[in-house]
Amino acid sequence: MQFITRLLLLLIANTLIATAVMAEPSREELEKWFNDDSQLHPKDSVEQNSNTGQRVFLAQPPAKSAPHSTHQLTVTPGSISTGWINIEQCHKNLDAIEVVEVVYHYQQMRNLKIQSTQHIGKAWIEGQSIQLTDVKKGAKLCAQLEARVFQQDEKGNYFLVNGPFQRRFLDSYFPMHVSLSVTYPHKQLRFTKVHPARQKGFKVTSSQNKIDIDTWFKGKLVIGVEFESKQ
Repeated sequence: MQFITRLLLLLIANTLIATAVMAEPSREELEKWFNDDSQLHPKDSVEQNSNTGQRVFLAQPPAKSAPHSTHQLTVTPGSISTGWINIEQCHKNLDAIEVVEVVYHYQQMRNLKIQSTQHIGKAWIEGQSIQLTDVKKGAKLCAQLEARVFQQDEKGNYFLVNGPFQRRFLDSYFPMHVSLSVTYPHKQLRFTKVHPARQKGFKVTSSQNKIDIDTWFKGKLVIGVEFESKQ
């Protein structure tokens, strides 16, 4: 019985706080995805979608607190030729769970490091994952890594895709708060598009060299950012 309980907690934890990047799509798949508006504004109700995984944005934050996942993605001039970017992320206000596994599904990643923890008994790296034990309510984990996820298509456009983000318990999805910032070399790149589009519950602001996204949602969310070359 003890083994079954531990296994269940691992399965729950994987989807509760993990922010894994999906397997890298082809250039053709990226272009089709950015130009497809069919999923920008789902028509189904929040109640229906909470059990299917279909993403629904929340115009107002829920009354109860929820995990907050923050991500700082840095695209450097070198990223344009190599595809490697720097990622710093923090998972805040975590649920109290005995065992948590944060898994990264990047095809190419390196230099995974734990920066800090709060209200967590033990944290260590295992392959492409961070293992946590004795996670107390309101716990926090911050980590950094490098991933090769900056892609260019034949037209010269660049794509950066992050996700899916989700907070799941068994077959139901619960509210999650994600903040994502992308810093990029503005002398070489021009920001052109974000997917999904700006809307209630999905706030996007941009400056000369930075895009900030803040969102509350239920279900599964993948965020994409597109650039064009100034060269």
